[in-house]
Amino acid sequence: MRISSGTLPLIWQVRLLSVCCILLTDFLNHISNAADVPRPKAIVLILADDLGYGDMHCNAPETCRIKTPNMDRLAAGGLRFTDGHSSSGCCSPSRYTLLTGRYHWRTSLQSGIVGVWGKPLIAEGRLTIAELARQQGYRTACFGKWHLGHDWPIDSELKPLFTGFGGQAGGGGQVTEQISAAHRQAWQAVFSQQIPGGPITRGFDEYFGTDVPNWPPYCFIEGDRTVGIPDRLLPPENFVKNQASLQGPALENWSLQAVLPALAERAERFIQQQSAAQQPFFMYLPLTSPHTPLAVNEQWRGRSRLNSDYADLVMETDAVVGRVLDSLEQAGLTEETLVIFTSDNGCASYIGVPPLEAQGHFPSGPYRDYKASVWEGG
Repeated sequence: MRISSGTLPLIWQVRLLSVCCILLTDFLNHISNAADVPRPKAIVLILADDLGYGDMHCNAPETCRIKTPNMDRLAAGGLRFTDGHSSSGCCSPSRYTLLTGRYHWRTSLQSGIVGVWGKPLIAEGRLTIAELARQQGYRTACFGKWHLGHDWPIDSELKPLFTGFGGQAGGGGQVTEQISAAHRQAWQAVFSQQIPGGPITRGFDEYFGTDVPNWPPYCFIEGDRTVGIPDRLLPPENFVKNQASLQGPALENWSLQAVLPALAERAERFIQQQSAAQQPFFMYLPLTSPHTPLAVNEQWRGRSRLNSDYADLVMETDAVVGRVLDSLEQAGLTEETLVIFTSDNGCASYIGVPPLEAQGHFPSGPYRDYKASVWEGG
């Protein structure tokens, strides 16, 4: 029996995270113990960020006004799980559960999320689904938003040089525009070093992405190093509502809009490379969208016809899903790939929900409330 994104991909309700990890873990253990079980050549796990249950047309066709053709085709060709729940309605806890299969409260984090410059939430030596896949001969990669902490080499004396520049949740607020030579010296010293405690120490052979796209450092991280030295602040125009949230170290000319396309490109390249090498692979793609910053690229601006950056960004996110599916098809892997799609939690209410609901679009679909709520919509 072949495992195919045409016959057995999974599209998950928002927050179906523990079930996802349990199934993957059981599946990987099963193929390691049974010689006659067909092994998929690829396993692709796509995690959207703050995507509501009702933002996918296939989940709520009567109340969804956003076109999501690629998520819909994944659902139409596979299985939808619509009654799974996480014990948390926000980011870092859900990611911890997804990668480890453990309750998020079995960590030092007892509320909220991993903060800026936060320590690793996944303990060193803790088994992750990436490590389990690697043990079964899969090349493992993570491209996207990590938000599970790093061992940033920032001690208590340096900490004041990395924080306190202003901003607020959801974007906006007053931000600092000038820094001192001491700031630049400290940033140069820290960002010239390896950054341990990240994805490549938690089961992934390679990593490319951002820690948190609306927080510093505003740069890409590849492996365990920043790509370049972020040695200045973001221009204040990046802090309008629902764009960047916290001011801090940034690369010159850093573009919020460039992040999502870069992740899609790296995912495509990885699929092509592993296919050419005939190397089985596990790819974890934690997208930065449609979480803030609502940094919609020009070709998607206005496409939803809902006068909403969020709705436009959902469509751009759907297009990234399509790029991954198309890359698998072009590599001849469609019939031998297990594709899983989910989201970490529900839609964030601050992105402009009332105007969307007034136009007949309900990001939580039939469910109540939004991100961080104990109700099903969170």
